[in-house]
Amino acid sequence: MNRWIWITAIGMLLINSRAGYAQNLRFSSWSNNYLQLTSYSGNTAADAFTLRFEANGDIDVPLWKISVRLKQAIVSDSYVFPETKIGFQPSATTGQMEPGPVPTVTQIGIPGDSRLSQGQEVFIVPQSAVSLHHSPSAPNGYYDLQIRYNLVVEGGRYLSQFRSWTNFYIPLEFKAYDEHNNVIGITEHTYQLQIGQLSGNFPSEEQFAIKVSANAVNGTLNLSSLSDYVNGTRVEYENGLSVKANTGYQVVVRSLQPSFSSASGNTLPLQTVSLLLQPVTGHAVSVFRIYLNAVSQMVVRGEDTQGNYEYFNIIYATEPNDETLVKATPDLYITTLQYEIIPL
Repeated sequence: MNRWIWITAIGMLLINSRAGYAQNLRFSSWSNNYLQLTSYSGNTAADAFTLRFEANGDIDVPLWKISVRLKQAIVSDSYVFPETKIGFQPSATTGQMEPGPVPTVTQIGIPGDSRLSQGQEVFIVPQSAVSLHHSPSAPNGYYDLQIRYNLVVEGGRYLSQFRSWTNFYIPLEFKAYDEHNNVIGITEHTYQLQIGQLSGNFPSEEQFAIKVSANAVNGTLNLSSLSDYVNGTRVEYENGLSVKANTGYQVVVRSLQPSFSSASGNTLPLQTVSLLLQPVTGHAVSVFRIYLNAVSQMVVRGEDTQGNYEYFNIIYATEPNDETLVKATPDLYITTLQYEIIPL
């Protein structure tokens, strides 16, 4: 009897939909809607957006998520502003609920930085680790959760192409989902970004590259014998990941799905599989063995690669005598992993 767990490096997010989220749950937002750039170092609009959930009475919505979508290119006259230079960084959470306290950014599992991608949903809350939960002592007691985000515009030489007092308008759509991919609510904002008279020197450009090799794009763990269950199994892809950076960097990884799943509807927890990136090139890096999760986790921390690629073997493994695997239905289980390199 064979059982497989298939791990890929890129792919689509597919989630079955069905009704069932709290009907009285409301999603809204507000924004300061304006940021001016006056330096080549870029700028940050503190608490530029506040995203809010409200309800009255009992609610319990696990595994919720929020996305932002750039609806069209950021254009002014003949200028096009690169959307990848614009990021969202969570700053704080506030609100009221029973039982408290209000969950923090870390407890929810919100990524520290999310960049826009034209026409595509970018999940600024990929999958919450904390439910939208409320059990009020009074009938129809009020629930409120607010998540505040800074809007960060990266500095760099690219800003020199724009004429002073050029105004860009950034059309954004925020969408909240429940655990079944049902839409809780949609809000829209058009954010104004103005290029002022830029001062200072060009900051050094941070350059990063990351690639999963062709032999590791579709990774397979095959549990086909009693020994695989008793002793655990592993698969190693030599030179499976390569990275290059001109500054300190970290590699983070997350699953784009909340669990391993099969075409027949069976699931396995992501934590069934561990991941380790093993350095090949011998430079000083720190590596961290992790169990897969839908929240981004750091697996490598390194320094400037001096213009060269650093190579890592990708190792996926299961634990010995994992009862979850022993009891699992024989099937082909799949999830999609996203590897990302970001500055320290």
